[in-house]
Amino acid sequence: MKIQSDGYHADGYHADGYHAGRYHGLDVLRSFAMLMGIVFHAPQFYYIPEMADGFRDFGISTDMIPEMDFWLQILVQWSHSWRMTAFFIISGFFALMVFQRKGAAHLVRDRILRLGLTLILVAFLYDMLDGRFDGTLSHTWFIYYLLIFSLMASLFWTMTSSPSTEDRTSGPSRVLIGLLIAFVPVRMVCDLLDGGAIGISMSYGDIRPGGFLYFAFRFLTGAALFAGRHSLDKLRRRPVMLAIGAVALASFAIAFIYVDGVFGHRRTASASMSDAVTGSAFAAVSALSWSFLLLGVTHALVRRSNALVRWLVELSYPVYLAHLLPVMVVSAMLIGKGYGQPAVIVGTVILTFLISVIIYYVLIKFTPLSWIINGYHKSWLKLPGAKKSG
Repeated sequence: MKIQSDGYHADGYHADGYHAGRYHGLDVLRSFAMLMGIVFHAPQFYYIPEMADGFRDFGISTDMIPEMDFWLQILVQWSHSWRMTAFFIISGFFALMVFQRKGAAHLVRDRILRLGLTLILVAFLYDMLDGRFDGTLSHTWFIYYLLIFSLMASLFWTMTSSPSTEDRTSGPSRVLIGLLIAFVPVRMVCDLLDGGAIGISMSYGDIRPGGFLYFAFRFLTGAALFAGRHSLDKLRRRPVMLAIGAVALASFAIAFIYVDGVFGHRRTASASMSDAVTGSAFAAVSALSWSFLLLGVTHALVRRSNALVRWLVELSYPVYLAHLLPVMVVSAMLIGKGYGQPAVIVGTVILTFLISVIIYYVLIKFTPLSWIINGYHKSWLKLPGAKKSG
């Protein structure tokens, strides 16, 4: 079979065996970023100790919560540094891919259904846990942002006729290169806008300008990456991954010195403006390098779909939606029983994952809720006589 100059067969398959139109590695990384939400939230009583007073029935309170162990500080800050950055990059990548392949109408319908309706449903349920409705977004804040970005991008791409795409042999687009160069200064400006560290929306009306701009920029970076998607093949080369990995490790180590606390909790004020600027700059480099390192690693390792990949992709979104209450209850129980931080984290992650999977299979997968969360064409449940699509 003839191989084209860009390494792809005439039928669309790469010489290494994976299809040019499928990005299984990015699917896996997006799923991993979602499931890492359990790991990130498992120690939340340690980095937001004020929450403990709401779980006194489990034998915990703010004044009994110890400072996080050093290993746990590293884990929390590491996952916090790249997880949502990578997620929005991948979301922008797939948004432009869907727009080009299926059009603006399909993208808008899909995002309103899977993001908008899911946001209303899940945010409402969590908001009502305290007995009142005040528009709290909780852990669904990123869905709110992603819905806004997707609708704005659809309108922009439609108005500009057709987003320009680079030929697969041309390498990274100029837009992508420009966005990568601007990554660090944009992050520094966003940190400044939100008072020292980018913030997230706690309610529908609470849009933090720095955080909104930062994640919009990440979404745009992902769309530009799709336009110059040939660069993905360069990212998966071993020398490139080793170089990016070295930068990722070094930048995170330096950023860890300057950036403490999570979401403003237990955060100490910077000693000087230079400290704030240095911490912000290295946090940006760390977020970018870790995101692109993981993009390269997953794109290199996951070239074909299999049962495990499909299961993780199917499971990750609903498990993330369902996990927050179980993770709080389980961690509160384990802390209240006197377990140390390693046992609390490991136990909480495992039990919360199992509980969330059960919730998915009992309440979502085989019910009409799957039409909203998974999308009708991907749902197990179909109406009689309905034509299967996609």
